[in-house]
Amino acid sequence: MARRRAIAADELFETANRLQAEGKEVTAVALLDALGGGSLRTIYKLLEEWQHRRHAVVITAPEEIPAGVQWAFANAWRLATQEAGRAVLAAKEKAAEDVDAALKQFQGALDAIGKLEAESEADAQQIDSFKERVAELEAAVQKSQTDGAAYRATVDQLQHQVKSQETELERLHGEIDKERTSRQQEIQRISTAAESAQEKAAQQIANLNNALSEAQNKAQKLENEKADALSRRDETQRQLEKAEQASKTDRSERDAAIKEAAELRGLSEGLKTQNAELLSKLGRDGKQDRKS
Repeated sequence: MARRRAIAADELFETANRLQAEGKEVTAVALLDALGGGSLRTIYKLLEEWQHRRHAVVITAPEEIPAGVQWAFANAWRLATQEAGRAVLAAKEKAAEDVDAALKQFQGALDAIGKLEAESEADAQQIDSFKERVAELEAAVQKSQTDGAAYRATVDQLQHQVKSQETELERLHGEIDKERTSRQQEIQRISTAAESAQEKAAQQIANLNNALSEAQNKAQKLENEKADALSRRDETQRQLEKAEQASKTDRSERDAAIKEAAELRGLSEGLKTQNAELLSKLGRDGKQDRKS
């Protein structure tokens, strides 16, 4: 909440003179409005000083009067003064007592105003504190949005400025009480908005946790399927390796059989040759025996 700087005496005197020149009543409330704010305690003190200056009386010397007239007037004036002196003295004493009582009442009123202004300042600071708390909650909500949430909780920041426009001290006190009540309602409204924002953030976080849990379950399921696929792949690889090993064994056995068949073929050819030679020899021997 913006706060006005301290009011200078020259500034208040100039404003009071301007209001008087415009034909307006110069009061503390009128000065408060014209100055745009400030402390009523300071305004009352400076206004009293301005009134004393305005009511100062300048005494001028009388024109020349004949000596006889002056003597008669002085004698009459002296008698009148003596007679009136007592009444004036009593009136002064009574007026002094009234002024003293009025000053005490006025000082008490100024003290009450100062207390109310201090309480108003404390209320303003409390509202600022709640606004800072709302700002922190907004930051938390925005962080939740950054983490993957699709929500935004908007909390409007309100600024409320109070001007007192009452001409009587009792009405001014009532306006300050009314403003204090309004600020308490504003604080309650901001607190309600903050609690609502916290509930929304908690619900969104719960939704995110549920989504995360589902994602983790799906990831675990995919991991299990992946493990099964890897197991089947490894089994297929082992089967392929066994088939390849069996194929290598078959090729070795086939090569050995081919080699053995070739050796047997060569042996058979040799036997055939030997048989042919033996048959030829037997044929020749039989012929020789028949000749003999």
